[in-house]
Amino acid sequence: MIKQISALAGIAIAAAAITVLPFGDVQAGSVQAPTTFDVQAKALSLICPGAAMNTGGANGTAVGSFDRIGSATISNNSSVGISSSSVGGATLLVAAGATEQGSAALNAGQLQNVSSARLNGLLGASCQAPAAEHWLLGGDTSTGRETLLLLSNPSTVPTTINLEVYAEGGRVQASGLSGIAVSAGETQVVPLSSLIPETRAFAVRVSSRGAAVGAWLQQRTVRGLLYAGADFVSPVTEINQSLSIPGILVRGAKDAAALIAINDDYQDLLPALRVFNPSDKSATFTAQIFGANDKTFGTVIRETVAAHSVKDFTINGLADGDYAAFISSDQAVAASVRLPRSDKTKKPNTDFTWLQSATQLKGTQQITVPAAGISKLSLANLGNIAANLTINGAALSIKAQGTVVVKTSAGPVTLRVDQGSIGGNLMVDVSGAIANLALVDYRNAGSQVAVRVR
Repeated sequence: MIKQISALAGIAIAAAAITVLPFGDVQAGSVQAPTTFDVQAKALSLICPGAAMNTGGANGTAVGSFDRIGSATISNNSSVGISSSSVGGATLLVAAGATEQGSAALNAGQLQNVSSARLNGLLGASCQAPAAEHWLLGGDTSTGRETLLLLSNPSTVPTTINLEVYAEGGRVQASGLSGIAVSAGETQVVPLSSLIPETRAFAVRVSSRGAAVGAWLQQRTVRGLLYAGADFVSPVTEINQSLSIPGILVRGAKDAAALIAINDDYQDLLPALRVFNPSDKSATFTAQIFGANDKTFGTVIRETVAAHSVKDFTINGLADGDYAAFISSDQAVAASVRLPRSDKTKKPNTDFTWLQSATQLKGTQQITVPAAGISKLSLANLGNIAANLTINGAALSIKAQGTVVVKTSAGPVTLRVDQGSIGGNLMVDVSGAIANLALVDYRNAGSQVAVRVR
């Protein structure tokens, strides 16, 4: 009995000892210290949408038939060599061997002035970094307006795309918005005008499962038999409570008023602000439209957008001049501006472009100005203090919530922000038609990985 009691007591004591001993102090042999490795960021790559899409085949009546019209011109610059490949008509650019990130390593934009029997306009877009998710804010599928969604998969694996569409009444329920297959190295066209017809204002969320993709909207406008304007809509780069939209360069305001007076279908020749509220609460915002000088008078819009919805607000009373929008909201929102151009002496007599809110830029940025037409760099200072910067070495100061417009020559432009919060859009005018290329500083992130061998 004594031996048994001793044995039980030994077990209890051992159990107690295990209970009170911290786990970290129990070791079997020595623990190898981890080795940290620096993992270089993936080489920067950008994808460009390619030539404009034509709908309906040769005679315009073939359902589900899409083909490219002509070719687009890509303007790019890189601190290293650039390799390119086709992705179903889109173009993938890779800064091969780059050890740096950002617009100095690679920047690119494309431009195409289309004049055809069924599509006319100047289409422009900054080339974008492929991503698993994009938000697109622009487009129109009401009568006489067509919007296509272009999805390009530059990877070596197929992917499946799901879409969420939000309109003025909230999320849109429609068939054909999910399970969209895009093969490796191919571009898929989704006719939103067929899936969400008669929807004037909307936002589209693109979610990819399997590969990072590029995404754009292509909108064209038709008034009777007159094909009068087209544009690519690039993805949203900012969803925030404070936004700026530079580049509202109004031209032909009197011509627009005259055309509207003749035909109500020209109402979209007035600039419009589109606001998307992705939050669960209503968003109340104030948009201040400021002119670039004391002779240019803007306006103020104060409105509310319901949760998970989109709404357009006409910007009335703007005479010809240069403006920027400054938006503050009690909820994080996305915003864009439809900027029209009107000239009664031309045929077609109208064009338009969709301006997205500007990415807030820091440090040194580069953009490549295309050779065609007249290009102007429109900059806005979202901050509460003056911003100091240089453009190709020339010093410039922008007052708080101010905007400036600088004419630029073809080729690389280097912008260095020394102080302040600056955003910008490059505006391109070719014979009265209008397009824009956003300034975006794309970067792939590097990291450190700790490896422990045991």
